[in-house]
Amino acid sequence: MQKIRKSIQEVDIIFILKSIHNDKFLKSRFVFAMLLIFMFVFTHTGIYAVASDDAVTILDGDEEITVYTDELLVSDIISQSNIEISDSDVVYPAINSQIDGDQSIIITRLKKLDVTFEGKTVSYWTDAETYGEFVEKNVIGSDADDIYDVDLSASLKPYGNEMNITKMTYIQEYTYEAIPYTSSTVYDNTVPYGERVVTTAGQNGAKTLAYDVVYRDGVEVSRTFVSETINSEPVNEVITEGIQAINVNGQMVPYKEMITCSATAYDLSFESCGKNPGDPGYGLTASGTYAKLGTVAVDPRVIPLGTKMYIVSTDGRYVYGYCTAEDTGGAIKGNKVDLFYNTRNECLQFGRRNVNVYIL
Repeated sequence: MQKIRKSIQEVDIIFILKSIHNDKFLKSRFVFAMLLIFMFVFTHTGIYAVASDDAVTILDGDEEITVYTDELLVSDIISQSNIEISDSDVVYPAINSQIDGDQSIIITRLKKLDVTFEGKTVSYWTDAETYGEFVEKNVIGSDADDIYDVDLSASLKPYGNEMNITKMTYIQEYTYEAIPYTSSTVYDNTVPYGERVVTTAGQNGAKTLAYDVVYRDGVEVSRTFVSETINSEPVNEVITEGIQAINVNGQMVPYKEMITCSATAYDLSFESCGKNPGDPGYGLTASGTYAKLGTVAVDPRVIPLGTKMYIVSTDGRYVYGYCTAEDTGGAIKGNKVDLFYNTRNECLQFGRRNVNVYIL
């Protein structure tokens, strides 16, 4: 049945074409109709084609490209535009996404920069055009005091960029130190002899020292003292020591030891020293000093030369006073002392007495 219908349709078309061919009027009308149909189809097809190609702007760094495409995927549009991209390039929208409306494609060409900073080398991918622009982004935390081994105005290449940064740090540091206290001893005859009592406890003070310090890559290269601030003064220790003391004109004079001796007197006469004025060593003591009032001859085995003393008779009636062991004598042995006087008459008046020798 379908074959019969198809045959009838073919016969009808052939009949119509023959009729048009034999009739000039129909032939001209047919040509005109066909022309109208062709123009309609061409016009509508052209409009559809133009409408289907979208204008897409590609921003590749500083270059701007406009392409007309019916592609939707970003990767296809870039490929159609003969633009090459690498794994280090950043594409927005994502390379596997579709364009939405009048959206543009932005390609950012990143450059590799190897930065050695604070002892470590790290590779960065950056869109900066110069070393200085990379530094300004403050990705690595450097500052104006740091030292760079490149010209910051130099342009970055796609690869092979290197920069060494010496980290310079300038800070003020503070140290805290103790101020040691000192210790002093006072003597008191009301305290048992030989006993030492801390009457004022010592306490260290404290001070703050300020320094300007420079570090290069974390290593200190200089330290300059700036100032010192006393935070607290030290409290000095006071020790009271019990002593033996004698009353000298109302003043208590401490002494270490008291020795009772037999005392005589001498002067510079020949009878006392066996020398006359002008003789070698006349007037000189065993210590090399000149004999004078207050010079005492002693037995160095009992009282060492240079010892300071205070001498008074055992009955308290005769006071020789403050003196120094400076001389020796052939007859001065053991607990014996020989007191110097300026005149022979004073020596005779003194004679021989028992005295208390206070070792100061």
